[in-house]
Amino acid sequence: MGQAVTTPKVAIIGAGLAGLTAAHRLLSRPSPPEVVVIDKGRRAGGRLCTRTIDLPDGRRPRFDLGPPVLYARRPGDRTRADARAAALDEELPGPALFTRRVVGRVGADGEAAGDWEVSGLTATDGMRELAFRLIARHGDLVTFCDHTVAEKLERTEDGWRVHTRSLRDGLEAAFGVNALVLTPPVPQALELLEQNKLTIPDELRYTLREVRYARCVALYGLFAPATGLQPGGAWIGDGPLEWVLDNFLRDVSPVAGAVTALARPEWSEEHWEKPDEQLMELLIPRVRAWVGNPLDPAHVWLHKWKWARPQNPVRMPCAVLRDLGAVIAGDGFCGAFPDPVDAAVASGEIAADRIGALLTELTRRDARYTVGRPRSLTLEIAVTSPQEALAAASNGANRLELSVGLEVGGLTPSLGAFRSARAFTREAVPIYVLIRPRAGGFAYSETDFEVMLDDAKAFLDEGAAGIVFAALTADGRIHRGHCSELVRLARGKAVFHRAFDFLPNQLAALDELIELGFERVLTSGGATTAETGTTHLAALVQHAGWQIEVLPAGRVRPENVADLVRATRCDQVHAGPRRPLEDHGLAARPLLAPAMGATTELDPDVVARLRAQLDGFSESLS
Repeated sequence: MGQAVTTPKVAIIGAGLAGLTAAHRLLSRPSPPEVVVIDKGRRAGGRLCTRTIDLPDGRRPRFDLGPPVLYARRPGDRTRADARAAALDEELPGPALFTRRVVGRVGADGEAAGDWEVSGLTATDGMRELAFRLIARHGDLVTFCDHTVAEKLERTEDGWRVHTRSLRDGLEAAFGVNALVLTPPVPQALELLEQNKLTIPDELRYTLREVRYARCVALYGLFAPATGLQPGGAWIGDGPLEWVLDNFLRDVSPVAGAVTALARPEWSEEHWEKPDEQLMELLIPRVRAWVGNPLDPAHVWLHKWKWARPQNPVRMPCAVLRDLGAVIAGDGFCGAFPDPVDAAVASGEIAADRIGALLTELTRRDARYTVGRPRSLTLEIAVTSPQEALAAASNGANRLELSVGLEVGGLTPSLGAFRSARAFTREAVPIYVLIRPRAGGFAYSETDFEVMLDDAKAFLDEGAAGIVFAALTADGRIHRGHCSELVRLARGKAVFHRAFDFLPNQLAALDELIELGFERVLTSGGATTAETGTTHLAALVQHAGWQIEVLPAGRVRPENVADLVRATRCDQVHAGPRRPLEDHGLAARPLLAPAMGATTELDPDVVARLRAQLDGFSESLS
């Protein structure tokens, strides 16, 4: 009898916007996994916090305590909003949640006046409604454990066992899952991993430890109804307060006079350790200047946000931990987004995409188990002629990269050389062809690019397994237009070559290559050799996850290849061992010979030794 197919399971820790977006995207897949969302808060939403107070007289005022409005811009700031949160709401059932409202901007000293009205989006019934809608959209398909802490993360053969404890009644439970998404603030996510003795690449850990969050003290309560506030609230440039909001005017609270005041990050940090009573004494007079006196001192409260807003989010959209089957996401990522709420949505979406790739791999191999280490390691060899192609294939190469001009980093070979290489190897190994029309940098003119397109089409039509290339802009970024066109031409069988090592932020660049559809990236980890770039290569291999292959290159030799594979956890390597080739014709004119270039040939003995080292390492894992 065949084995029963088991639906993969994913645990998401954190029910803020990033975690709920990830859950929504995973559950919207054609074959959705089982999803459990765990959050220590009393309600979903995280910092999309809307609090309802039950008063003795039966009234129930409601207060937004998180982001006051979405997508507000200071005068003179023409940064465009991506509006991902609003677009997300449009996917969900029900009337539109967000309304654009005028914001009263009180500028700081020296702030120039803008030439437009300041406005932003508010949410009917409160910002937390977006979180509620995301959960309600999937009903029984998602298991939501609120007011619950994840106390222990245990690695198992199938993936993870997440041990939880309810903060309501102390009830303990455990969930067996195949994959894990962590969306708390970055410092909390790192602390959770460290508490459970789960290691991540050093470079990634150092990068994430640099993420800092601003604090915020929020005061809320019932005050004399405001008369001068705009529906979007008052946005204040100077002083202790940054925002004052009347939640009744914003259609958040059914009770008039429900006011929220948010202190500035600098003030909140300076006064963080003061008792709540003293903080109220300092803030209430400031609030009173805007809305009048509190109606009842007992109906004024305080909330402290330790992780209110990331100050220096990292540029990459999430951090993938391939060997752990886990992803870290949240508004501490996607640093290119000007709005933290959009960063959270984008990070959650991409985290779901990364985990979705793992689920696809699980289903393809065996739905019950996580993806294990490969049984064999791929050896790719750089060759420059049909004879070298045959020698490499005969000595254990699994894949070939054909080029010429290795002394200048490689150039496009002739079509005749490719045809002969295929014939010599009897098509026994796939041959990828380098597409590089000239030496030098990787910013190509339109004429250069037309040559690359013509060459790529010719090789692919002749049966090339794929193409190897890179294209950068003049300022050293990935040229998305050129790359996407060549990737599309190759139907995804495209490798981004070592121009990658010239990019400034390689973890973020790897995400770009995934988005563009590259199959693989050839890299030394930004170092002169793969051996010296081991630490960075290890981070790249993990972050690549299940959507792009990382191919270490750069003086890979039999004496270092096992240590390289062990340290980086890669499943393939690229090498091009050469040896001098005596040319009697050139030797006759030694003064002229150097201008013709060095004469070398592939060293097949080194290829065979590389193959033996890789096979021996694979056997040691079995």
